[in-house]
Amino acid sequence: MNNTKFYYLYSILSTTALSFFNPILYIYLLSKDFSFTEVGLYLSIFWLVSFMTELPCGAITDNIGAKNSILLSVIFRVVGLILLLSNSLILLYISAILSAIAESFQSGTLTSWFVNVNNKNNKEIDIDKVLSRSSLYSLFFSAVIGFISAKYVYVYYKSLSIILSMSIFIISFLFTYLFMQKLEQTQKISIENLKGSIVTVKNSLKETLYVKSSVFLMILFVIPSILDLGPSNQWQAVFEKLDADIIGYVWIGISVSGMFGSVIYEKLSNKLSKLRILYFFVIVNLGILLMFIFIQNVYAKFILFMLFIVFFTLMSIQVNVFMHKYLVKSDENRTTTVSIFYTLESIIVAILLSVNGVLTDKIGIENTWLAFMALVGVIILLFMFVKLKKRRIK
Repeated sequence: MNNTKFYYLYSILSTTALSFFNPILYIYLLSKDFSFTEVGLYLSIFWLVSFMTELPCGAITDNIGAKNSILLSVIFRVVGLILLLSNSLILLYISAILSAIAESFQSGTLTSWFVNVNNKNNKEIDIDKVLSRSSLYSLFFSAVIGFISAKYVYVYYKSLSIILSMSIFIISFLFTYLFMQKLEQTQKISIENLKGSIVTVKNSLKETLYVKSSVFLMILFVIPSILDLGPSNQWQAVFEKLDADIIGYVWIGISVSGMFGSVIYEKLSNKLSKLRILYFFVIVNLGILLMFIFIQNVYAKFILFMLFIVFFTLMSIQVNVFMHKYLVKSDENRTTTVSIFYTLESIIVAILLSVNGVLTDKIGIENTWLAFMALVGVIILLFMFVKLKKRRIK
């Protein structure tokens, strides 16, 4: 099995496993008589532990190898899901911690491994097309599996979605154990390798945080997540006010729009792989979201939201590609450098999620979205001002 096939197949398995429980996780926890406050704390713990462990897990991965990291991720994930079957509040919070650690070991690892292995073997790959195609596959399976899980599996037996997710993760563990060994020579886990993680973190921090351009890029790459923070978490509430029956169609529409965005990027990857295009997409999505807020017709809102998802997908793929093109300085510290970005992103999102909740209670959903749009607009204007100032100096 070649590198690209493994990358696609593992991504599909991982997406399938996640899609069994992601669409129903919140209502599943509520069905087990956990309160909204307890479920909210569960999500907060997940985000908190995610950004605290993102950097250490990335450094550990650079020293123990991507295969060992992915295997550890699956183990943590399965144990976390097992704990979700319990009605214990303590076990629920432990599940959040384990799931967050699993996410940290997983995030960016497979892509970094894929790029490094091909570089090591002197194989030229079109990373833009591979990532966009992988995103397309993931969105397709997410839509299908998520719909089946929410519509049929969860209704038949609430815990079955969790059990099926565990089963797919176990299959992905065996798949990785059997096939990834042939693609990469991994290191044995040892105290020496773990100590080396500290050195790796220091080197990566020097390569990124001490270079102004790298800090600039990381802030720029977080902008799509800031803009999407409200829509991705509160779209159900917005459409429910207008027509509760449309929510299921919106879910399918989100997946289809995401796939459409992936196809567009794959076809136009050469033209879209420039930083100025990212600026343009941010401005376009600001305009789309502004119209979405002020137009009250449910069908017009549906179309605008689908357009928002298309452009958000394009930006997400761009950020993933740009990280490896412009942010990473060396293959040795690739995963750690990517983890530095994800750590920054997690911290910002965790803080802004709390701000979003407070503002929504005080001024409503739409006004909160406007506040975040204003924040993004200010950041973009500041970046454009800095670039113009540099050009004048030159």
